Amino acid sequence: MEIRRFFVPPSAVHGNDVSITGEEFEHLSRVLRYKVGYTLTVCPGNGEELDCTLTEISQDGAVAHIDGRRIGESELPYSVTLFQALPKGDKTAYIVQKCTELGAAEIVPFTSARTEETKYNRARMRRVAAEACKQCGRSVLCEVGELTDFTDVLSRAAGFDVAVMPYELEPSGRIGDVKGLDRASKIALIIGSEGGFTPEEAEAARAAGVRTVSLGRRILRCETAGLVALAVINYEKGELGR
Repeated sequence: MEIRRFFVPPSAVHGNDVSITGEEFEHLSRVLRYKVGYTLTVCPGNGEELDCTLTEISQDGAVAHIDGRRIGESELPYSVTLFQALPKGDKTAYIVQKCTELGAAEIVPFTSARTEETKYNRARMRRVAAEACKQCGRSVLCEVGELTDFTDVLSRAAGFDVAVMPYELEPSGRIGDVKGLDRASKIALIIGSEGGFTPEEAEAARAAGVRTVSLGRRILRCETAGLVALAVINYEKGELGR
């Protein structure tokens, strides 16, 4: 039987026991129909993976005994926050799923001058991220933020070691050439919507200390650009093929 992964807050751990409630309990009890004695892996959000055995199931939650603890090996040794301009339709779910698999610590959607979509379901995107974390064996949930705007993104960019923004009109400059990327522990990656960024937005980003870069000669779709840029960051930081 496959050993499934469940995510809980750090406060759910009490000595050698851990409580599972809420949506994770619903999935455990009603979807997977786990019973007392089943084994599972519980991740309390601090990078640990707890090997557990279910000891109690009630109407409101479950309790598992911690048989062993280990540090998860799937998380990146640096943090990447993806700021993604809100795309049309269901592209957001695809971006959240794939960038979670690539190790993004946080994904924050935003509106910009050429954003046309207005609908955003944060609760659903958090579920998409959680499922992706389970599928790829992560030990820390990728957080999905509230919808914000480009001005706020540029304000937040100052809090990162490096902020990178692929821009289709940037004539040169690779992600790997960004100064300080090799040493950065906190990285912001800013991706536009289907229409890209306006020249005024690109200039505002540069004025805020964001490095605009090129992703090559071809213009990528918005749901492709974030994946490529995040993969390039991981490659430049030595995290692919390990």
